[in-house]
Amino acid sequence: MRRVKIFVLLLFHAMSGLLLAATCIAVLWSCTLNPGGKARTYYVSPSGNDDAPGTLRQPFRSIERVNLLDLSPGDAVCFEAGQIFTGTLELDSLDSGSDLQPMEITSYGQGRAILVGGTGSALRADACDHLTVRNLSFRGDGRADGNTGDGVSVSGGIFMNIDNVEVSGFRKSGLRLHACDHPRITRVYAHDNGFAGINVAGDTEKDPVNYDNRDLYIGYCVAENNPGDPTALNSGSGYGILAHSVERGVIEFCEAFNNGWDTPWKGGPGPRGISVWDCTEFLIQHCISHDNRTIPGGHDGGGFVLDGGTSRSIIQYCISYHNEGAGFGLFEHGGAKPWGNNIIRFNISQDDGIVNHYAAVGIWKIENLGEMSNCEIYNNTFYNSNPGGSALWIWEDYPGFNLRNNAFICEGPFIWESRKLTTIKFQGNCYWNLNGDPEIQGYPSLEAWARATGNEILNDTLAGIFANPLLAGAGTLTVKDPSTINPESLRGYMPERESPLIDGGLDLRRLFGLNTGDKDILGTVFPHGPGFDIGAMEYRTE
Repeated sequence: MRRVKIFVLLLFHAMSGLLLAATCIAVLWSCTLNPGGKARTYYVSPSGNDDAPGTLRQPFRSIERVNLLDLSPGDAVCFEAGQIFTGTLELDSLDSGSDLQPMEITSYGQGRAILVGGTGSALRADACDHLTVRNLSFRGDGRADGNTGDGVSVSGGIFMNIDNVEVSGFRKSGLRLHACDHPRITRVYAHDNGFAGINVAGDTEKDPVNYDNRDLYIGYCVAENNPGDPTALNSGSGYGILAHSVERGVIEFCEAFNNGWDTPWKGGPGPRGISVWDCTEFLIQHCISHDNRTIPGGHDGGGFVLDGGTSRSIIQYCISYHNEGAGFGLFEHGGAKPWGNNIIRFNISQDDGIVNHYAAVGIWKIENLGEMSNCEIYNNTFYNSNPGGSALWIWEDYPGFNLRNNAFICEGPFIWESRKLTTIKFQGNCYWNLNGDPEIQGYPSLEAWARATGNEILNDTLAGIFANPLLAGAGTLTVKDPSTINPESLRGYMPERESPLIDGGLDLRRLFGLNTGDKDILGTVFPHGPGFDIGAMEYRTE
Protein backbone atom coordinates (compact mmCIF):
# COMPACT_ATOMS: atom_id res chain seq x y z
CA MET A 1 0.00 0.00 0.00
CA ARG A 2 2.86 2.35 0.83
CA ARG A 3 4.32 1.81 -2.66
CA VAL A 4 0.93 2.54 -4.20
CA LYS A 5 0.61 5.80 -2.24
CA ILE A 6 4.11 6.85 -3.28
CA PHE A 7 3.25 6.09 -6.95
CA VAL A 8 0.05 8.11 -6.75
CA LEU A 9 1.90 11.00 -5.13
CA LEU A 10 4.57 10.98 -7.84
CA LEU A 11 1.88 10.80 -10.54
CA PHE A 12 0.08 13.76 -9.00
CA HIS A 13 3.22 15.89 -8.99
CA ALA A 14 3.94 14.88 -12.59
CA MET A 15 0.44 15.85 -13.71
CA SER A 16 0.73 19.12 -11.78
CA GLY A 17 3.95 19.84 -13.59
CA LEU A 18 2.36 19.17 -16.96
CA LEU A 19 -0.60 21.40 -16.05
CA LEU A 20 1.76 24.18 -14.98
CA ALA A 21 3.71 23.85 -18.21
CA ALA A 22 0.49 23.93 -20.26
CA THR A 23 -0.64 27.01 -18.36
CA CYS A 24 2.65 28.75 -19.05
CA ILE A 25 2.39 27.91 -22.75
CA ALA A 26 -1.18 29.27 -22.85
CA VAL A 27 -0.09 32.52 -21.19
CA LEU A 28 2.81 32.89 -23.59
CA TRP A 29 0.50 32.21 -26.56
CA SER A 30 -1.98 34.77 -25.24
CA CYS A 31 0.77 37.35 -24.93
CA THR A 32 1.83 36.57 -28.50
CA LEU A 33 -1.69 37.31 -29.70
CA ASN A 34 -2.04 40.29 -27.38
CA PRO A 35 1.35 42.00 -27.26
CA GLY A 36 1.90 43.33 -23.78
CA GLY A 37 -1.32 41.61 -22.62
CA LYS A 38 -3.22 44.88 -23.17
CA ALA A 39 -6.38 43.62 -24.87
CA ARG A 40 -9.36 44.29 -22.64
CA THR A 41 -13.03 43.51 -22.46
CA TYR A 42 -15.26 46.36 -21.32
CA TYR A 43 -18.76 45.73 -19.99
CA VAL A 44 -21.71 48.11 -20.06
CA SER A 45 -24.86 47.71 -17.96
CA PRO A 46 -27.67 50.05 -16.83
CA SER A 47 -26.73 49.06 -13.28
CA GLY A 48 -23.14 50.18 -13.83
CA ASN A 49 -21.30 53.42 -13.18
CA ASP A 50 -19.35 55.49 -15.67
CA ASP A 51 -16.69 56.08 -13.01
CA ALA A 52 -16.17 52.32 -12.69
CA PRO A 53 -13.34 50.45 -14.48
CA GLY A 54 -15.73 48.74 -16.93
CA THR A 55 -15.18 45.20 -15.71
CA LEU A 56 -17.83 42.50 -15.48
CA ARG A 57 -18.32 43.19 -11.79
CA GLN A 58 -17.96 46.97 -12.13
CA PRO A 59 -19.35 47.83 -15.59
CA PHE A 60 -19.76 51.16 -17.31
CA ARG A 61 -23.27 52.54 -17.52
CA SER A 62 -23.58 54.43 -20.82
CA ILE A 63 -22.68 54.65 -24.48
CA GLU A 64 -21.19 58.09 -23.76
CA ARG A 65 -18.56 56.49 -21.52
CA VAL A 66 -17.65 53.96 -24.20
CA ASN A 67 -17.19 56.80 -26.68
CA LEU A 68 -14.34 58.12 -24.52
CA LEU A 69 -12.32 54.94 -25.02
CA ASP A 70 -9.64 54.42 -27.65
CA LEU A 71 -10.10 50.74 -28.43
CA SER A 72 -7.09 48.64 -29.36
CA PRO A 73 -6.63 45.35 -31.24
CA GLY A 74 -8.31 42.53 -29.35
CA ASP A 75 -10.51 44.85 -27.26
CA ALA A 76 -14.21 44.11 -26.90
CA VAL A 77 -17.16 46.16 -25.67
CA CYS A 78 -20.04 44.05 -24.35
CA PHE A 79 -23.48 45.50 -23.63
CA GLU A 80 -25.79 43.63 -21.27
CA ALA A 81 -28.30 41.54 -23.21
CA GLY A 82 -31.95 42.49 -22.94
CA GLN A 83 -31.14 46.02 -21.78
CA ILE A 84 -31.63 49.33 -23.59
CA PHE A 85 -28.83 51.83 -24.16
CA THR A 86 -29.67 55.22 -25.65
CA GLY A 87 -27.34 57.31 -27.78
CA THR A 88 -24.97 56.96 -30.70
CA LEU A 89 -21.94 54.74 -30.36
CA GLU A 90 -19.10 56.62 -32.08
CA LEU A 91 -15.96 54.85 -33.34
CA ASP A 92 -13.11 56.33 -35.37
CA SER A 93 -9.64 55.51 -36.68
CA LEU A 94 -8.29 55.37 -33.10
CA ASP A 95 -10.65 52.44 -32.49
CA SER A 96 -9.34 49.61 -34.64
CA GLY A 97 -8.41 45.97 -34.50
CA SER A 98 -5.82 44.04 -36.44
CA ASP A 99 -5.69 40.98 -38.65
CA LEU A 100 -5.17 38.56 -35.75
CA GLN A 101 -7.05 40.62 -33.18
CA PRO A 102 -10.28 42.17 -34.42
CA MET A 103 -12.07 44.68 -32.23
CA GLU A 104 -15.58 43.58 -31.25
CA ILE A 105 -18.82 45.28 -30.22
CA THR A 106 -21.32 42.73 -28.92
CA SER A 107 -23.71 41.63 -26.13
CA TYR A 108 -23.14 39.53 -23.04
CA GLY A 109 -25.72 37.33 -21.36
CA GLN A 110 -28.77 35.76 -22.99
CA GLY A 111 -30.08 37.50 -26.13
CA ARG A 112 -29.17 40.90 -27.53
CA ALA A 113 -28.61 44.32 -26.07
CA ILE A 114 -30.61 47.11 -27.71
CA LEU A 115 -28.89 50.32 -28.82
CA VAL A 116 -31.45 53.05 -29.46
CA GLY A 117 -30.35 55.85 -31.77
CA GLY A 118 -33.50 57.90 -31.26
CA THR A 119 -33.65 60.53 -33.99
CA GLY A 120 -30.13 59.75 -35.25
CA SER A 121 -27.86 56.79 -35.85
CA ALA A 122 -27.24 54.05 -33.31
CA LEU A 123 -23.66 53.26 -34.38
CA ARG A 124 -21.21 55.22 -36.52
CA ALA A 125 -17.79 53.81 -37.38
CA ASP A 126 -15.41 55.89 -39.49
CA ALA A 127 -12.13 54.39 -40.74
CA CYS A 128 -12.20 51.53 -38.23
CA ASP A 129 -10.26 48.50 -39.43
CA HIS A 130 -10.98 44.91 -38.40
CA LEU A 131 -14.21 45.78 -36.62
CA THR A 132 -16.75 43.10 -35.68
CA VAL A 133 -20.29 44.07 -34.68
CA ARG A 134 -22.20 41.06 -33.49
CA ASN A 135 -25.34 39.99 -31.66
CA LEU A 136 -26.95 43.41 -31.15
CA SER A 137 -30.23 45.18 -31.94
CA PHE A 138 -30.31 48.77 -33.23
CA ARG A 139 -33.49 50.83 -33.15
CA GLY A 140 -34.52 54.28 -34.29
CA ASP A 141 -37.61 56.36 -33.55
CA GLY A 142 -39.13 55.43 -36.92
CA ARG A 143 -38.61 56.39 -40.55
CA ALA A 144 -41.64 58.68 -40.46
CA ASP A 145 -41.57 59.56 -36.76
CA GLY A 146 -38.55 61.79 -36.40
CA ASN A 147 -35.50 59.67 -37.16
CA THR A 148 -33.12 61.19 -39.72
CA GLY A 149 -30.18 58.77 -39.88
CA ASP A 150 -28.83 55.36 -40.78
CA GLY A 151 -28.99 52.70 -38.10
CA VAL A 152 -25.46 51.36 -38.43
CA SER A 153 -23.19 53.54 -40.57
CA VAL A 154 -19.72 52.22 -41.44
CA SER A 155 -17.34 54.16 -43.67
CA GLY A 156 -13.78 53.75 -44.86
CA GLY A 157 -12.71 50.59 -43.04
CA ILE A 158 -11.19 47.27 -44.03
CA PHE A 159 -12.29 43.79 -42.97
CA MET A 160 -15.59 44.70 -41.36
CA ASN A 161 -17.73 41.91 -39.97
CA ILE A 162 -21.38 42.60 -39.11
CA ASP A 163 -23.17 39.48 -37.94
CA ASN A 164 -26.44 38.50 -36.27
CA VAL A 165 -27.89 41.97 -35.79
CA GLU A 166 -31.36 43.45 -36.11
CA VAL A 167 -31.81 47.02 -37.27
CA SER A 168 -35.10 48.92 -37.63
CA GLY A 169 -36.78 52.30 -37.41
CA PHE A 170 -34.30 54.49 -39.32
CA ARG A 171 -35.28 56.97 -42.01
CA LYS A 172 -32.26 56.28 -44.18
CA SER A 173 -30.80 52.76 -44.27
CA GLY A 174 -30.86 50.17 -41.56
CA LEU A 175 -27.26 49.28 -42.36
CA ARG A 176 -25.11 51.53 -44.57
CA LEU A 177 -21.56 50.82 -45.67
CA HIS A 178 -19.49 53.29 -47.66
CA ALA A 179 -16.03 52.88 -49.21
CA CYS A 180 -15.20 49.64 -47.42
CA ASP A 181 -12.70 46.90 -48.26
CA HIS A 182 -13.59 43.26 -47.52
CA PRO A 183 -16.82 43.95 -45.59
CA ARG A 184 -18.77 40.88 -44.51
CA ILE A 185 -22.48 41.16 -43.65
CA THR A 186 -24.24 38.05 -42.37
CA ARG A 187 -27.49 37.21 -40.61
CA VAL A 188 -28.75 40.79 -40.59
CA TYR A 189 -32.49 41.36 -40.18
CA ALA A 190 -33.19 44.85 -41.55
CA HIS A 191 -36.81 45.93 -41.42
CA ASP A 192 -39.03 49.00 -41.20
CA ASN A 193 -36.38 51.42 -42.42
CA GLY A 194 -36.79 54.09 -45.09
CA PHE A 195 -34.24 54.24 -47.89
CA ALA A 196 -33.05 50.64 -47.66
CA GLY A 197 -32.67 47.69 -45.36
CA ILE A 198 -29.02 47.13 -46.33
CA ASN A 199 -27.21 49.74 -48.43
CA VAL A 200 -23.63 49.55 -49.70
CA ALA A 201 -22.87 52.98 -51.18
CA GLY A 202 -20.19 54.70 -53.21
CA ASP A 203 -19.46 57.87 -55.16
CA THR A 204 -18.26 56.55 -58.52
CA GLU A 205 -21.35 56.91 -60.68
CA LYS A 206 -19.49 59.33 -62.99
CA ASP A 207 -16.14 57.55 -62.72
CA PRO A 208 -15.46 55.30 -65.75
CA VAL A 209 -12.84 53.16 -63.98
CA ASN A 210 -12.84 53.09 -60.18
CA TYR A 211 -15.01 51.55 -57.47
CA ASP A 212 -15.32 52.51 -53.80
CA ASN A 213 -16.04 49.11 -52.25
CA ARG A 214 -14.22 45.82 -52.77
CA ASP A 215 -14.74 42.16 -51.99
CA LEU A 216 -18.17 42.52 -50.42
CA TYR A 217 -20.04 39.56 -48.96
CA ILE A 218 -23.71 39.66 -47.94
CA GLY A 219 -25.21 36.36 -46.86
CA TYR A 220 -28.17 34.89 -44.98
CA CYS A 221 -29.86 38.28 -44.48
CA VAL A 222 -33.52 39.34 -44.52
CA ALA A 223 -34.67 42.77 -45.72
CA GLU A 224 -38.36 43.20 -44.97
CA ASN A 225 -40.79 46.11 -45.07
CA ASN A 226 -38.43 48.96 -45.84
CA PRO A 227 -41.11 51.14 -47.44
CA GLY A 228 -39.26 54.31 -48.47
CA ASP A 229 -37.74 57.53 -47.20
CA PRO A 230 -40.57 60.07 -46.81
CA THR A 231 -38.14 62.94 -47.50
CA ALA A 232 -36.68 61.47 -50.72
CA LEU A 233 -38.84 63.54 -53.04
CA ASN A 234 -36.49 63.48 -56.05
CA SER A 235 -34.91 60.03 -55.96
CA GLY A 236 -35.82 56.42 -55.43
CA SER A 237 -36.00 54.70 -52.04
CA GLY A 238 -37.54 51.64 -50.48
CA TYR A 239 -34.88 49.07 -51.35
CA GLY A 240 -34.41 45.76 -49.63
CA ILE A 241 -30.71 45.22 -50.39
CA LEU A 242 -28.83 47.73 -52.55
CA ALA A 243 -25.16 47.68 -53.57
CA HIS A 244 -23.40 50.48 -55.48
CA SER A 245 -19.80 50.88 -56.59
CA VAL A 246 -18.54 47.40 -55.73
CA GLU A 247 -15.64 45.58 -57.33
CA ARG A 248 -16.23 41.88 -56.64
CA GLY A 249 -19.26 41.14 -54.51
CA VAL A 250 -21.58 38.32 -53.46
CA ILE A 251 -25.18 38.35 -52.24
CA GLU A 252 -26.44 34.88 -51.40
CA PHE A 253 -29.09 33.07 -49.37
CA CYS A 254 -30.97 36.33 -48.71
CA GLU A 255 -34.67 37.19 -48.73
CA ALA A 256 -36.17 40.59 -49.61
CA PHE A 257 -39.89 41.25 -49.47
CA ASN A 258 -42.59 43.89 -49.01
CA ASN A 259 -40.23 46.79 -49.65
CA GLY A 260 -40.92 50.05 -51.49
CA TRP A 261 -44.64 50.56 -50.91
CA ASP A 262 -44.35 54.10 -49.48
CA THR A 263 -41.66 55.84 -51.51
CA PRO A 264 -42.76 59.38 -52.46
CA TRP A 265 -40.76 59.42 -55.72
CA LYS A 266 -42.66 58.20 -58.78
CA GLY A 267 -39.75 58.40 -61.20
CA GLY A 268 -36.99 55.91 -61.84
CA PRO A 269 -35.06 54.28 -60.51
CA GLY A 270 -37.63 53.12 -58.05
CA PRO A 271 -37.66 50.55 -55.24
CA ARG A 272 -36.49 46.96 -55.72
CA GLY A 273 -35.95 43.87 -53.61
CA ILE A 274 -32.27 43.16 -54.40
CA SER A 275 -30.42 45.54 -56.72
CA VAL A 276 -26.84 46.38 -57.72
CA TRP A 277 -25.49 49.15 -59.92
CA ASP A 278 -22.10 50.54 -60.94
CA CYS A 279 -20.64 47.16 -59.93
CA THR A 280 -18.41 44.57 -61.56
CA GLU A 281 -17.84 40.85 -60.94
CA PHE A 282 -20.91 40.62 -58.74
CA LEU A 283 -22.67 37.33 -57.98
CA ILE A 284 -26.26 37.08 -56.73
CA GLN A 285 -27.35 33.51 -56.02
CA HIS A 286 -29.73 31.36 -53.96
CA CYS A 287 -31.85 34.41 -53.05
CA ILE A 288 -35.61 34.98 -52.94
CA SER A 289 -37.21 38.35 -53.70
CA HIS A 290 -40.99 38.52 -53.51
CA ASP A 291 -43.96 40.81 -52.96
CA ASN A 292 -41.94 44.00 -53.40
CA ARG A 293 -43.98 47.05 -54.33
CA THR A 294 -44.05 50.64 -55.44
CA ILE A 295 -46.57 53.45 -55.00
CA PRO A 296 -49.47 53.91 -57.42
CA GLY A 297 -48.05 55.38 -60.62
CA GLY A 298 -44.49 54.77 -59.45
CA HIS A 299 -41.70 52.96 -61.27
CA ASP A 300 -40.08 49.60 -60.59
CA GLY A 301 -41.06 47.57 -57.52
CA GLY A 302 -39.26 44.54 -58.96
CA GLY A 303 -37.42 41.54 -57.60
CA PHE A 304 -33.79 41.55 -58.82
CA VAL A 305 -32.00 44.26 -60.81
CA LEU A 306 -28.63 44.63 -62.52
CA ASP A 307 -28.73 48.39 -63.00
CA GLY A 308 -26.59 51.05 -64.68
CA GLY A 309 -22.90 50.33 -65.16
CA THR A 310 -23.02 46.71 -64.00
CA SER A 311 -20.62 44.38 -65.79
CA ARG A 312 -19.37 40.78 -65.66
CA SER A 313 -22.02 39.88 -63.11
CA ILE A 314 -24.34 36.91 -62.61
CA ILE A 315 -27.78 36.24 -61.16
CA GLN A 316 -28.28 32.50 -60.73
CA TYR A 317 -30.40 30.03 -58.73
CA CYS A 318 -32.74 32.81 -57.57
CA ILE A 319 -36.52 32.98 -57.22
CA SER A 320 -38.69 36.03 -57.82
CA TYR A 321 -42.44 36.15 -57.43
CA HIS A 322 -45.42 38.47 -56.93
CA ASN A 323 -43.39 41.65 -57.40
CA GLU A 324 -45.11 44.73 -58.82
CA GLY A 325 -42.17 45.37 -61.15
CA ALA A 326 -40.23 42.99 -63.35
CA GLY A 327 -38.90 39.87 -61.67
CA PHE A 328 -35.48 40.40 -63.24
CA GLY A 329 -34.63 43.93 -64.37
CA LEU A 330 -31.67 44.64 -66.67
CA PHE A 331 -31.45 48.42 -66.83
CA GLU A 332 -28.98 51.08 -67.94
CA HIS A 333 -29.71 54.64 -66.82
CA GLY A 334 -26.67 56.26 -68.40
CA GLY A 335 -23.84 55.95 -65.89
CA ALA A 336 -20.16 56.37 -66.73
CA LYS A 337 -19.37 52.66 -66.95
CA PRO A 338 -20.84 50.47 -69.68
CA TRP A 339 -23.40 47.81 -68.82
CA GLY A 340 -22.41 44.45 -70.25
CA ASN A 341 -21.16 40.87 -70.19
CA ASN A 342 -23.72 39.77 -67.61
CA ILE A 343 -25.48 36.41 -67.13
CA ILE A 344 -28.99 35.47 -65.96
CA ARG A 345 -29.35 31.70 -65.55
CA PHE A 346 -31.28 28.96 -63.73
CA ASN A 347 -33.79 31.32 -62.11
CA ILE A 348 -37.57 31.22 -61.69
CA SER A 349 -39.98 34.14 -62.00
CA GLN A 350 -43.60 33.65 -61.04
CA ASP A 351 -46.31 36.24 -61.63
CA ASP A 352 -44.03 39.27 -61.52
CA GLY A 353 -44.73 42.59 -63.22
CA ILE A 354 -48.10 42.98 -61.54
CA VAL A 355 -48.07 46.77 -62.07
CA ASN A 356 -45.02 47.84 -64.06
CA HIS A 357 -44.16 46.44 -67.49
CA TYR A 358 -46.25 43.32 -66.93
CA ALA A 359 -43.25 41.06 -67.42
CA ALA A 360 -41.00 38.49 -65.82
CA VAL A 361 -37.95 40.18 -67.36
CA GLY A 362 -37.48 43.86 -68.17
CA ILE A 363 -34.68 45.11 -70.44
CA TRP A 364 -34.29 48.88 -70.84
CA LYS A 365 -31.74 51.60 -71.52
CA ILE A 366 -32.28 55.33 -71.26
CA GLU A 367 -32.36 57.09 -74.62
CA ASN A 368 -29.01 58.30 -76.01
CA LEU A 369 -27.04 57.72 -72.79
CA GLY A 370 -24.81 54.92 -71.60
CA GLU A 371 -23.85 51.65 -73.22
CA MET A 372 -25.69 48.34 -72.93
CA SER A 373 -24.63 45.09 -74.56
CA ASN A 374 -23.82 41.40 -74.15
CA CYS A 375 -26.01 39.41 -71.81
CA GLU A 376 -26.55 35.66 -71.78
CA ILE A 377 -30.01 34.69 -70.50
CA TYR A 378 -30.43 30.93 -70.42
CA ASN A 379 -32.15 28.06 -68.65
CA ASN A 380 -34.65 30.17 -66.77
CA THR A 381 -38.35 29.51 -66.20
CA PHE A 382 -40.44 32.66 -66.59
CA TYR A 383 -44.11 32.14 -65.67
CA ASN A 384 -46.66 34.97 -65.72
CA SER A 385 -50.36 34.28 -65.24
CA ASN A 386 -51.24 37.90 -64.43
CA PRO A 387 -53.98 39.28 -66.69
CA GLY A 388 -52.17 40.54 -69.79
CA GLY A 389 -48.88 39.47 -68.20
CA SER A 390 -45.89 39.07 -70.51
CA ALA A 391 -42.70 37.06 -70.41
CA LEU A 392 -40.51 39.94 -71.59
CA TRP A 393 -40.50 43.71 -71.72
CA ILE A 394 -37.72 44.86 -74.05
CA TRP A 395 -37.60 48.57 -74.77
CA GLU A 396 -35.47 48.31 -77.89
CA ASP A 397 -32.72 46.32 -79.58
CA TYR A 398 -29.47 45.77 -77.67
CA PRO A 399 -26.45 44.03 -79.20
CA GLY A 400 -25.15 40.78 -77.81
CA PHE A 401 -28.28 39.74 -75.90
CA ASN A 402 -28.94 36.01 -76.30
CA LEU A 403 -31.91 34.16 -74.81
CA ARG A 404 -31.60 30.37 -74.99
CA ASN A 405 -33.12 27.29 -73.33
CA ASN A 406 -35.66 29.39 -71.43
CA ALA A 407 -39.28 28.47 -70.75
CA PHE A 408 -41.53 31.48 -71.50
CA ILE A 409 -45.07 30.95 -70.18
CA CYS A 410 -47.46 33.88 -70.07
CA GLU A 411 -51.08 34.92 -70.17
CA GLY A 412 -50.62 37.97 -72.39
CA PRO A 413 -48.27 38.85 -75.24
CA PHE A 414 -44.89 37.15 -75.29
CA ILE A 415 -43.11 40.54 -75.52
CA TRP A 416 -44.89 43.60 -74.15
CA GLU A 417 -44.65 46.92 -76.01
CA SER A 418 -41.31 46.20 -77.62
CA ARG A 419 -39.78 47.99 -80.54
CA LYS A 420 -38.55 45.97 -83.51
CA LEU A 421 -35.86 43.51 -82.45
CA THR A 422 -33.17 42.69 -84.99
CA THR A 423 -30.01 41.80 -83.04
CA ILE A 424 -31.31 40.10 -79.89
CA LYS A 425 -31.20 36.34 -80.48
CA PHE A 426 -33.73 33.75 -79.33
CA GLN A 427 -32.69 30.11 -79.73
CA GLY A 428 -33.85 26.85 -78.23
CA ASN A 429 -36.62 28.33 -76.06
CA CYS A 430 -40.06 26.97 -75.26
CA TYR A 431 -43.01 29.36 -75.66
CA TRP A 432 -46.48 28.83 -74.30
CA ASN A 433 -49.49 31.11 -73.96
CA LEU A 434 -51.85 30.11 -71.16
CA ASN A 435 -54.79 30.96 -73.45
CA GLY A 436 -53.32 28.86 -76.26
CA ASP A 437 -52.73 31.91 -78.49
CA PRO A 438 -49.73 31.15 -80.76
CA GLU A 439 -49.17 34.76 -81.87
CA ILE A 440 -45.72 36.25 -81.29
CA GLN A 441 -45.05 39.93 -81.98
CA GLY A 442 -47.86 40.15 -84.50
CA TYR A 443 -46.93 36.95 -86.32
CA PRO A 444 -49.52 34.16 -86.31
CA SER A 445 -47.15 31.45 -85.11
CA LEU A 446 -43.68 30.74 -83.77
CA GLU A 447 -42.58 29.46 -87.16
CA ALA A 448 -43.86 32.56 -88.98
CA TRP A 449 -42.06 34.80 -86.45
CA ALA A 450 -38.91 32.76 -86.81
CA ARG A 451 -38.86 32.85 -90.62
CA ALA A 452 -39.53 36.59 -90.66
CA THR A 453 -37.02 37.62 -87.99
CA GLY A 454 -34.36 34.92 -87.98
CA ASN A 455 -35.06 34.11 -84.35
CA GLU A 456 -35.28 30.47 -83.27
CA ILE A 457 -33.41 29.43 -86.40
CA LEU A 458 -30.25 27.38 -86.02
CA ASN A 459 -28.54 25.86 -89.08
CA ASP A 460 -31.67 26.69 -91.12
CA THR A 461 -33.77 24.62 -88.72
CA LEU A 462 -36.46 25.76 -86.28
CA ALA A 463 -34.82 25.57 -82.86
CA GLY A 464 -37.64 26.75 -80.60
CA ILE A 465 -40.93 25.12 -79.72
CA PHE A 466 -44.43 26.38 -79.04
CA ALA A 467 -45.85 23.79 -76.66
CA ASN A 468 -47.39 23.32 -73.27
CA PRO A 469 -44.37 22.78 -70.99
CA LEU A 470 -46.35 20.40 -68.75
CA LEU A 471 -45.06 21.64 -65.43
CA ALA A 472 -46.30 19.85 -62.33
CA GLY A 473 -48.03 22.90 -60.81
CA ALA A 474 -46.70 26.25 -62.01
CA GLY A 475 -48.03 29.26 -60.13
CA THR A 476 -48.08 27.59 -56.72
CA LEU A 477 -44.68 28.80 -55.52
CA THR A 478 -44.65 30.18 -51.94
CA VAL A 479 -41.11 29.44 -50.72
CA LYS A 480 -39.59 32.22 -48.58
CA ASP A 481 -36.56 30.83 -46.81
CA PRO A 482 -33.63 30.30 -49.24
CA SER A 483 -32.48 27.34 -47.16
CA THR A 484 -35.71 25.54 -48.10
CA ILE A 485 -35.19 25.71 -51.86
CA ASN A 486 -35.50 21.99 -52.56
CA PRO A 487 -37.43 19.55 -54.77
CA GLU A 488 -40.46 19.72 -52.49
CA SER A 489 -40.75 23.53 -52.35
CA LEU A 490 -40.19 23.85 -56.12
CA ARG A 491 -42.17 20.79 -57.19
CA GLY A 492 -44.63 22.94 -59.17
CA TYR A 493 -41.89 23.78 -61.68
CA MET A 494 -40.60 20.25 -62.20
CA PRO A 495 -41.36 19.06 -65.75
CA GLU A 496 -43.73 16.11 -65.93
CA ARG A 497 -42.63 12.90 -67.61
CA GLU A 498 -44.07 13.88 -71.02
CA SER A 499 -42.88 17.50 -70.94
CA PRO A 500 -41.31 18.85 -74.15
CA LEU A 501 -38.74 20.63 -71.95
CA ILE A 502 -37.00 17.32 -71.28
CA ASP A 503 -34.01 16.90 -73.62
CA GLY A 504 -35.46 19.75 -75.69
CA GLY A 505 -32.68 22.30 -75.14
CA LEU A 506 -29.45 23.17 -76.90
CA ASP A 507 -25.95 22.18 -75.83
CA LEU A 508 -24.83 25.72 -75.05
CA ARG A 509 -21.26 24.68 -74.26
CA ARG A 510 -20.67 22.95 -77.57
CA LEU A 511 -22.66 25.28 -79.81
CA PHE A 512 -21.75 28.66 -78.33
CA GLY A 513 -18.80 28.05 -76.02
CA LEU A 514 -20.68 29.14 -72.89
CA ASN A 515 -19.42 28.16 -69.47
CA THR A 516 -22.81 27.15 -68.10
CA GLY A 517 -21.64 25.34 -65.01
CA ASP A 518 -23.07 21.88 -64.47
CA LYS A 519 -25.95 22.31 -61.97
CA ASP A 520 -29.52 23.59 -62.11
CA ILE A 521 -31.42 25.58 -59.47
CA LEU A 522 -31.74 22.47 -57.27
CA GLY A 523 -28.12 21.45 -57.63
CA THR A 524 -28.94 18.65 -60.04
CA VAL A 525 -26.02 17.87 -62.31
CA PHE A 526 -26.94 18.22 -65.99
CA PRO A 527 -27.46 16.81 -68.47
CA HIS A 528 -29.32 14.29 -66.35
CA GLY A 529 -30.56 12.40 -69.39
CA PRO A 530 -29.43 12.03 -72.99
CA GLY A 531 -29.94 15.72 -73.76
CA PHE A 532 -30.12 19.19 -72.23
CA ASP A 533 -33.41 20.39 -70.76
CA ILE A 534 -35.17 23.74 -71.18
CA GLY A 535 -35.88 25.83 -68.09
CA ALA A 536 -34.44 26.21 -64.61
CA MET A 537 -34.99 22.63 -63.45
CA GLU A 538 -33.51 19.48 -64.90
CA TYR A 539 -36.00 16.62 -65.04
CA ARG A 540 -35.30 14.02 -62.35
CA THR A 541 -36.89 10.60 -62.22
CA GLU A 542 -36.07 9.90 -58.57
